[in-house]
Amino acid sequence: MKKALLAAALLVTAAAPAAAVTETMTFSGTVNPVCTITIDSPGVLVPDATLVQLSTRQVGGTAGMATIQTTGSSFNVSTTAPSAFTSAPAGADANVTFAALYSATGATTLSDVPGATPSPLGQGTTTLNVNLTAMKSSGTFPDGEYSADLVVTCE
Repeated sequence: MKKALLAAALLVTAAAPAAAVTETMTFSGTVNPVCTITIDSPGVLVPDATLVQLSTRQVGGTAGMATIQTTGSSFNVSTTAPSAFTSAPAGADANVTFAALYSATGATTLSDVPGATPSPLGQGTTTLNVNLTAMKSSGTFPDGEYSADLVVTCE
């Protein structure tokens, strides 16, 4: 009889489901403040009819375009116009001043902000359009190929 009771007890124990045990596993991470700039397309400078101005705003000119991606709203954007052409015909840099204006759409909306003026960026993706003008205070621009480098800054 003892063997029968022991066998019955073992069957009951084996048939009973084990109690479930759970534990929570936590995952964590940090997104650091990051600002990235991707130059999407360069600008195209076109002379005016009097040859004293080269500008992206002349007919046929094109603003330069960049995409800025931010992980927070603690960043500002600005541009630094060149002080001289990167390449140009002889005499082209004499009596020239440069001016930049930028506009933005997307996470940030801005219109015709003077280049050196810092503007707050919203979190996310901003498309920046930058116009550049080179102006001669005396004389005219000689014929030839021109190139100028403008710096876009996110800080």
